[in-house]
Amino acid sequence: MGNSIGLGGISLVVAAVVWLLIFVPGYANRSQLKASEQMVRAEAKEARLAQPLSADQRLRRLLNTQRGFSVLFGLSLLVVIATALAAISDGIWWFAFAVAGVIATLSLLIQRAAGNQAAKLAAQRHRQRAAIRDSAQRQAKPQSREWTPNRLPAPLATNQIGELSAPLADVIEIQNPKRSLTSSEIDAILARRRAI
Repeated sequence: MGNSIGLGGISLVVAAVVWLLIFVPGYANRSQLKASEQMVRAEAKEARLAQPLSADQRLRRLLNTQRGFSVLFGLSLLVVIATALAAISDGIWWFAFAVAGVIATLSLLIQRAAGNQAAKLAAQRHRQRAAIRDSAQRQAKPQSREWTPNRLPAPLATNQIGELSAPLADVIEIQNPKRSLTSSEIDAILARRRAI
């Protein structure tokens, strides 16, 4: 136990200096990074919201609105029926019946309005796509329907102009041509081969 008492105090001071020099600036940088990340996300969200909706996105939103209000109409219709039955037996439920009736009527009107707008937008998109398809077919349609042969490439020999400067091989004339076989000799050879 040769350690002095002051060594513990010195190690505590060293640990505090390391903490102040390394970890505290890291926390400050982390908060700056978080703030800049949140700012970038907010700007991206604003830019995304500022862009006008495309026709497909509007159609998708209208269809989702129509579906949502259809579900709300169905649920409020069930509540209307339940509160009507409860109001017949007990007079307290007439107010709930009226509120559910108003909600059902409004949800039905909103659902129909969204459905009509979605149908108009879908018909418009269909007409645009059909017009684009027709114009593309008119442009791609050939003028003549008769068959035309494929163009063959020109032979390589016609591309050369003039004579070759050096012959590719020596041309030797054959002095003793090989004699050709007669038909009887060919028949004899074939008969021997068949016999084997």
